[in-house]
Amino acid sequence: MVNYHPVNRLGNPVSSLLEEIHGMKEIIYEQGSAEYEKSRVRFFNNAVPDRYPYQIIHPRSTEEVAAAVKHAVSLDKHISVRSGGHLFPHQHLQNDEILIDLKGVNNHFEFDEHTRQISFGPGLTAKDAQDFLNPRNLFFPFGHSPTVGLGGFLLAGGQGWFFPGWGLTSDRWITQLEIVTANGEIKICNRYENADIFWAARGAGMGFFAIVTRFWGHTAPAKKLYMLQWVFSGSKYHSALNWLLDSGKLLKPYHTEMTVSSQYEDAFTDLDGSDEIRPKEILLNGLVIIYADSLEEAQAMSFPFGECPEEHVAHIPLRETTWDEQNMLQEMLMPPNKGLRYKCDSMLTGPEVPREEVSPLRIDLTAVIGCNLSTVHAITQSPFMRCHCQLRHHDWKSSILAADRFIHRKLPRLEGCQRRLDDETMVDKGVRKSANC
Repeated sequence: MVNYHPVNRLGNPVSSLLEEIHGMKEIIYEQGSAEYEKSRVRFFNNAVPDRYPYQIIHPRSTEEVAAAVKHAVSLDKHISVRSGGHLFPHQHLQNDEILIDLKGVNNHFEFDEHTRQISFGPGLTAKDAQDFLNPRNLFFPFGHSPTVGLGGFLLAGGQGWFFPGWGLTSDRWITQLEIVTANGEIKICNRYENADIFWAARGAGMGFFAIVTRFWGHTAPAKKLYMLQWVFSGSKYHSALNWLLDSGKLLKPYHTEMTVSSQYEDAFTDLDGSDEIRPKEILLNGLVIIYADSLEEAQAMSFPFGECPEEHVAHIPLRETTWDEQNMLQEMLMPPNKGLRYKCDSMLTGPEVPREEVSPLRIDLTAVIGCNLSTVHAITQSPFMRCHCQLRHHDWKSSILAADRFIHRKLPRLEGCQRRLDDETMVDKGVRKSANC
């Protein structure tokens, strides 16, 4: 532990301020301590940059989050927020800022039998949601990766399971939020109370100007998971990809989705404990997931993927699967123990872009999630992503362009949303930049 006595902007010793605020001194980790470093590198894999927050705070309640905000304001420090530790650029990890870690805040699920709604804290993960919902025969469209934090997932819009038909989770499934504002005030936000903040939060991502400490959302009756898979050689990449995308447009959007991924064949070397070196050949995988009440229903919903006219390497016919198996496949796609990083956070297609105009992706791993996609849009060619990449990841201004829920809108309308947030809300002193990622 580093021993020093910083002074806040009012000239009072910070130690005395901490003692006044709910005895928070024990949950503030200082640079140089073992707790600080363990918390600093909390991420879903080991690709952590050399950035060092001024302090890291681990509040245990909404009230302690509010106290942490007041503490940061007293030191005139910017605030970063982390829920699951799954955002690839590590916006939550910035030099000389206060990092508020939400892992322990409202760290449990509650289910209301009357309203059929769940409530939960932002630091819980998709796997935590599975473990709570499955025994109760309930479903909520959580993220595809089991380790993603629900806070960052939902603030980024929420590309949850089966979102091509059900919509983004934050738009269709979230009913209420509990937040802490820049001055440390606790508010409830829904469509009737603080509705403007409720609107702004669902898709704002790193641009949100408050901290979400609890979510409420709808649930649906659970069904069974089914899957089928086609695997193609890289030599058939273009013809196979066109077949997958054309067929995907014929899938019924509800309760179905298709994932297309490509990787070198040796991408999974050593995951089975061996050190076998496999050929560096590109493989293209098409995986269809169906949520249905029976195998017969799933078979009807799997059209037209029952037969494939393209030459293929392997095929797994339609069969029942589990969330655990899908979690394993996700982790194979993005191994958490290798320090690997995607070149982009996510990709949604632009329906107005003809497929023939799309340039081949120059990355080792591509993923397309959805079922009614009209094109795979090269990330470097996307005006949406070009504008987003121009925003500095550590800038305090709202990055509304990063909101998945706005991706199909025209950029001039997006810029209008940006101006509205900048003019009306982002000028609050205190928390200049916040996100539950």
